[in-house]
Amino acid sequence: MADSKPAEVPWYSTFPEPKSIPDGISAEKLHALLLESASVLVVDVRRTDFEGFFIKGAINLPAHSFYPTLQALTPILARYRLVVFHCNSCKPGGRGPRSAGWYQDELDRQGVTESRAVVLEGGIKGWVDKYGDDEFTCKL
Repeated sequence: MADSKPAEVPWYSTFPEPKSIPDGISAEKLHALLLESASVLVVDVRRTDFEGFFIKGAINLPAHSFYPTLQALTPILARYRLVVFHCNSCKPGGRGPRSAGWYQDELDRQGVTESRAVVLEGGIKGWVDKYGDDEFTCKL
């Protein structure tokens, strides 16, 4: 009898699919906003892969624990006009877009219109390609 390994269940399978599909923001636009000191918060939803490069001022809220803490986090995050989510590459269905969708859904549910979620196009990989040696890029 062959050993059969149970199929691995994706980490997000116990959480609802986000209804919202937030817009993307280019690395160039985010960089310009950071230079302006605009009301922007960058949320890095990577877990252990946060180590390496990160955007200066970003907070690390891993996607795996983001949804269960969303109601408590929303009033804090909503202080920012724009909340930029990212993971490694921000491909559709990835950690960044999924977390941004959950946040936007919660804003909509609470009737909050002063904040909105966006996704960093290309994720941290795209950011580092353009701004790897920039003052807004930190290395651990």
